[in-house]
Amino acid sequence: MKIVISAGDPSGDVRAGELLEELQKITTLEVSGLGGNHIEKAGGEIVFSLDEYSVMGFAEITSSLGKFRRLRHGMRSHTLSADPDILLLVDYPGFNIPLACWAKRRGYRVVYYISPQLWAWGRNRVRKIRRSVDLMITLFQFEVDFYRKYGVRAVCSGHPLADSIPEPLESEPCREIAFLPGSRRQEVSLLLEPMIDSFITLRDSGVVSGASVAVSPNVPPGFYESAAEVDGVRLADSVKDALSKASAAVVCSGTATLEIAMWGIPFIITYRTSPLTYLLARMLVRGVSNIGMANLVTGSEIASELIQKDVYPDNIVRYVKPLLQDTEARRESLNGIKLVRKALGDKGSSGRAARYILEEASNENS
Repeated sequence: MKIVISAGDPSGDVRAGELLEELQKITTLEVSGLGGNHIEKAGGEIVFSLDEYSVMGFAEITSSLGKFRRLRHGMRSHTLSADPDILLLVDYPGFNIPLACWAKRRGYRVVYYISPQLWAWGRNRVRKIRRSVDLMITLFQFEVDFYRKYGVRAVCSGHPLADSIPEPLESEPCREIAFLPGSRRQEVSLLLEPMIDSFITLRDSGVVSGASVAVSPNVPPGFYESAAEVDGVRLADSVKDALSKASAAVVCSGTATLEIAMWGIPFIITYRTSPLTYLLARMLVRGVSNIGMANLVTGSEIASELIQKDVYPDNIVRYVKPLLQDTEARRESLNGIKLVRKALGDKGSSGRAARYILEEASNENS
């Protein structure tokens, strides 16, 4: 089976790599397109590297329009040249939805893996999905229910974190604090400094003695230099390492909120972006009261959310300090995060997604 893939952000690259490994087990595979190290390790040819195109926010994308026009032209040309059985789109909606529309007009079979959050901010774009996507493979059942209301073929594979984190870590109070400032440069540049300043307050008041910072391979090491110079801070090369001694954590909004919940660590959520991006997001997002994925998938606020101007050191201390100690707030948080594991479904999600894709390709060829 020949696949052209488009995965333009780090988390999508991880999920796509897991999916391709499962596909390799059940069929002969030829994959090429937009992606990163995980797709490459799974045998894919990286024609366009996500390192150049992984940005977040409306304002940031606007400032990179020329680059994205070149990527759009390049991916279209590559798709025509490769003539794939499946065009596999992974999240990255601002780029992938228009690509799906173009591809469908030219007769390609389009599968979308990891649903864009249209239920929050893009209900008017569901019509484009219905016209251009042959099969939507979601990670959560509530997304299937949403799409089916609009006539979109959708199935749920469950979430791969159920496989990669089968059991939670043991978390005890009064240890160290973990910081997960994100996987993009912009996130780290906006969040790491207030996180570290909050640690200094907690350290100096005797609440914790140490902190760990999860370092992203997608972010240059220089972004972490000032944090590493702070007494008591260590840099961790994985989320698991960062959380291994943590009583609680402060995490950037996104998929990381699901991961930290699966590890069983109490946490709060932080989100910062440019003022213009935030203003546009406020105008577009409808029907949801939270931004953290862990809160969204459980339908309840299991973790406090600090957004924009509320992300400052004293406020971080205010919300995370009760989670670091033996308090009722910590016990409630530990109970709440158990709901995430239930929401992510059974093990074997990547294998199920691989079978859905193989079935879709077989339908095309029959």
